[in-house]
Amino acid sequence: MGGSSKSVTVGYRYYLGMHLAICHGPVDAVTEIQVGERQAWSGNLTASGRITVNAPELFGGEKREGGISGAVDAAFGESTQGANDYLASTIGTPQPAYRGLLSLILRQVYIAANNPYIKPWAVRVKRCFRAWYSTKAEISGAANPAHILYECLTNSAWGMGYPTVSIDDASFKAVADTLSSEGFGLNLIWLQQSTIEQFVREVLDHIGGVLTTSPSTGRFVLKLVRANYAVASLPVLDPTNVIELESFQRAAWGETTNELVLIYTKSDTFKETSITVQDLANIQAQGAVVSQTRRYPGITSDALAARVAMRDLAAVSTPLAKVRLKVNRRAWSLTPGDVFKLSWPTLGIENLVMRIAAIDGGTLTQGAIGIDAVEDVFGLPQASYTAPQPPGWTDPVPAPSATTPRRLVEAPYWDIARAMTASELAYLDATDCYLQTLGGRPASGALNYDLYSKTSSASTYNLRGQGEFCPHAVLAVDVGQAVTSTITYNAQTDIDLITVGGYAYLDDEVVAVTAINTTTKSLTVNRGMLDTVPVAHATGSRIWFADGFQGVDPTEYAAGETVNARLLTVTGKGTLALASAPTDSLAMNRRQNRPYPPGNVKINNVAYPAVAKGDLVISWAHRDRLSQTVSLVPQTNGNIGPEAGVTYTLRIYGEAGSLRRTYSGLTGTSQTYTLADDTADSGLGRPNARLRIELESNRSGVISLQKHSVAFERAGYGLSYDKYYGGI
Repeated sequence: MGGSSKSVTVGYRYYLGMHLAICHGPVDAVTEIQVGERQAWSGNLTASGRITVNAPELFGGEKREGGISGAVDAAFGESTQGANDYLASTIGTPQPAYRGLLSLILRQVYIAANNPYIKPWAVRVKRCFRAWYSTKAEISGAANPAHILYECLTNSAWGMGYPTVSIDDASFKAVADTLSSEGFGLNLIWLQQSTIEQFVREVLDHIGGVLTTSPSTGRFVLKLVRANYAVASLPVLDPTNVIELESFQRAAWGETTNELVLIYTKSDTFKETSITVQDLANIQAQGAVVSQTRRYPGITSDALAARVAMRDLAAVSTPLAKVRLKVNRRAWSLTPGDVFKLSWPTLGIENLVMRIAAIDGGTLTQGAIGIDAVEDVFGLPQASYTAPQPPGWTDPVPAPSATTPRRLVEAPYWDIARAMTASELAYLDATDCYLQTLGGRPASGALNYDLYSKTSSASTYNLRGQGEFCPHAVLAVDVGQAVTSTITYNAQTDIDLITVGGYAYLDDEVVAVTAINTTTKSLTVNRGMLDTVPVAHATGSRIWFADGFQGVDPTEYAAGETVNARLLTVTGKGTLALASAPTDSLAMNRRQNRPYPPGNVKINNVAYPAVAKGDLVISWAHRDRLSQTVSLVPQTNGNIGPEAGVTYTLRIYGEAGSLRRTYSGLTGTSQTYTLADDTADSGLGRPNARLRIELESNRSGVISLQKHSVAFERAGYGLSYDKYYGGI
């Protein structure tokens, strides 16, 4: 439609075979693949297998940078894993099996369009160490930190390689139990850029733990810094067993921190976020905010992040006492992380709870044990803390979703005549039909849609163009049959885009918008425009403000053909896949070639009367689709035309709904149906109590798209006498 030529865009698709080594394996599951920080695939693959990635629109489709599509082998690295057939066929044999390694093998995957650069790939995997104490290995989808530490110590491939007999199993299980009950699971990655010792310290920092060796067994002992002790049962260090109190000092308020910013990882995006907690009393005491930042990337729970932030704030916001002691061998069994009570009468100290930070066991010749300790305020609070509120920001760019609501219409002659030149109109065939689409914006960030269509007999869809989203609303109240109406609406979308003077579809009726008030949600319309007639509409009927917002299919379809169309929503994140778009269908009906129905229909000089009496004079005005191409003509206008060859057909239906009389081949603008005719036709010995008339246009057997239908009651002597006594 329009006869304009189309430009042709030449682009390129890029395919790639690639072997990606991800991490040590096997893992429990592969749950997500991201490319260019966008999700290309999600699922729950729990063993080696093939993944089908189907995201060809991930980077905007072929009009932009393409997407990702194709088969990807996920090799978990099991002990029985064989060589990959694609690698063997591509690189040759012999080919390693790559056991003990999680890897992805891209089997000539479509990775981009128009851009030859490979975007970074990332894989989300799940793995918990289950070879020891498997029942507590996982905590709400995360790994138990005790299990992480156990594997770091014992793994011979990448860990420290200690034998399992060097682990104090009871202490590790006790810590695993505590962390499980606290919901303290971690999601961490160890990269070999840091040492395994550094990674262990990082895990201990997260949980508030201490890893030491037992002086009696030499085994690794794991402890948690918690309020998990009874003060009365703690050992006492006092002048009876302390050789020397080397130092005792208490921090001043000015040395404390009153604000702590904890940086952790969001579970859905795996990007860093933060939570801030404050000690308001400390801030008031110091008269200023003294802030400290701590980073715990393994925490992915908002609630856990809040609890750990409070834990750390308690440690840094209180002026704690520090002590250095030399004690005799009675303290030989104490280790870092242990708690004791300090009593020192000369300083006025009694039963001050201290926690050992470091210890020096001394030598055989010098039996004194050196202890550095700090006043104990640690302990993960068991009270519930309010989880941080979700951010107010939401991504303004939505993923493409199905255009909704949607409607297909056959283009009226009005639009075709305004789109084509005079020479193009001259070649317009009587059976040519054109498709228009109306699509609502599915989300605020959606831009437009691509229109694909085909006939029902064709095998493939073809891109026909782009469409703008159409403003729409629904009726808030019923609307009756009238030549003009003021209607109220609700459930509106993009209503601010419409302008006065354009046309809209109210169900199948075309109306012209003459006024709109978006505050009161009301608009005034002229009814029955173009090739339609006024009819009643129920509450909830949809009104489409179509003028200027139609998607246009320029294909010439033949009358009787059924056209299937799909609207592919376009957003900043790409275009909806063709297979994901719903299908709408419309049978072509040579709308543009049909004569307009007559206008200004009246009965006894009244438009759409509820009641009429006596002889009936049914009048109308000529209409001409070929001449009505400049402005939208209201029902109330007088004669235009008529179009050459047009006649009118008038049908009269009685009170039982049966056809009583037909006038065909009418060329004038009125027809009288007398009371005597009504009596003769009724078969009741009287006129019909109710009548309905139908009026349509006919041009050599081509009937108008719609026809007028007006129903009314009869009044007069013997007809609804009591109802209309005194006149109508």
